[in-house]
Amino acid sequence: MQLPQIEIAVVFDFDITVTPSYMQRPIFDKYGINEKSFWDKVNALKIYGYDDEHAYLKMIQKFIVSGQIEKLSNADLKLMGADIEFYEGFPLILDDLKKIPEIINTDNRYINPIVRFYVISSGLYEIIAGSKAAPYLTKFWGCTLDEDKDGNIAFPKETISHTGKTQKLFLINKGLLNDGDQVKVNDYFDEKDRPVPFKHMIYVGDGATDVPCFSLIQQNGGRTIAVYNPGNQDAFDRCYRLVVEQKRADLMCSADYKKNGQLYLALTGMVRSISEQILSVNNS
Repeated sequence: MQLPQIEIAVVFDFDITVTPSYMQRPIFDKYGINEKSFWDKVNALKIYGYDDEHAYLKMIQKFIVSGQIEKLSNADLKLMGADIEFYEGFPLILDDLKKIPEIINTDNRYINPIVRFYVISSGLYEIIAGSKAAPYLTKFWGCTLDEDKDGNIAFPKETISHTGKTQKLFLINKGLLNDGDQVKVNDYFDEKDRPVPFKHMIYVGDGATDVPCFSLIQQNGGRTIAVYNPGNQDAFDRCYRLVVEQKRADLMCSADYKKNGQLYLALTGMVRSISEQILSVNNS
């Protein structure tokens, strides 16, 4: 018997989307590393063929080898997650989004939509795991790292590239959320057997690195929002080009998640609209 497709998946990028700064900042603060200098060196590595994720991981490893970072384990990264600063209103908005299907189901129809939350990031998995957002998330992905004999983070187990993020959307789409399930991501699933159709997804990101996810969701009937750092003219301009000029996302909003702000209203409106569609299809 076909199971009803009742989940609404709200998927977030992490850095600059729900946070005003990159998640590596607690590492810089703890070890006295100049943030601008670090990213300048990362960008220099890209000239030699490093992609974004391997470049910043290589640079962290170089600081460990040089002794400027004297010890950095996965456990240390998770502890640093508690220091992550979020934009105002996040993650509290997630509580409100989760309640919407019950609020609109005034007829007590027997099938009620479920709202679940995900993060797909090119940042560090352990830092996300230690952040105050983690308890709200059904699943999250980030770069994972093995440790060397001294207990320092070393060789990457998995890196999440900008295009690799779309693979995680397919995992959500197909309900493949258990460890090891990603080997099945290319298996054939009939559309009716996919727990979360793309049209039931909302993706929130901040820029060009989210374009592959924006495109996948848009082309399959989902909703997309590009956000920018409030009060930052350069961030606004990039977002404007992305949304207004290039049509890469449906909507642009300031990354302010406070109750009744533009982004809050956009997300609640999208969740409400998808909820109503699900209720209409499954209770007719």
